[in-house]
Amino acid sequence: TVTHPPTSALSATSGTFSGAITGGGLLTTGGNIVIPDAGNIGSASDTDAIAISSGGVVTLAVPPIITTPIIFQGYSTTTYSSDGVWVADVETIDTTNSHNSSTGVFTCPRAGYYKLGWHALYRGAGNIRTNFRKNDTKYGTPSGSGGSLLYNDALAGDEENIKMTLIMECAATDTIDVHLDFTGGDIYGDNNGHNGLNIHFLG
Repeated sequence: TVTHPPTSALSATSGTFSGAITGGGLLTTGGNIVIPDAGNIGSASDTDAIAISSGGVVTLAVPPIITTPIIFQGYSTTTYSSDGVWVADVETIDTTNSHNSSTGVFTCPRAGYYKLGWHALYRGAGNIRTNFRKNDTKYGTPSGSGGSLLYNDALAGDEENIKMTLIMECAATDTIDVHLDFTGGDIYGDNNGHNGLNIHFLG
């Protein structure tokens, strides 16, 4: 038991407590807080909300809550027949206002892994190479001019539903887009859609 004048702060260079420490105010420390191996950190109602193993592995009793999920979904009303960035000029979901409907560029608001999905109607004759790009560079595929995440070939009059998916690791402010490389044919847009892009932050 430690007693001191109620009008003065307790001052000590070190101390050892064998029992519980209970306080009614703010605890401020200028150093580190160390708990036992396989110890817990929690609240009065959930004392083991955070568990830390002897190896430093952190386990949460319940999944963390992300107040603003990062989700984008949109489609294009434009038909493309030349190389360039495919643009979703119609946005149906953009929870963080991260997509530019004029340039087709999505700017990552948070570091982590993003799940990407794109689909469209390709019409021959010709072939098309399609890629997801990070910061204007192809991602997840060989860097050479012929490398692509998705390749399709179609004869004149053929119509093919094509799609690609990818998980991309990004830093905050990295950019994501869909890039098309044509040798004939087109990607249909217009008012019927038949295409779409979705981006979902995984964590």
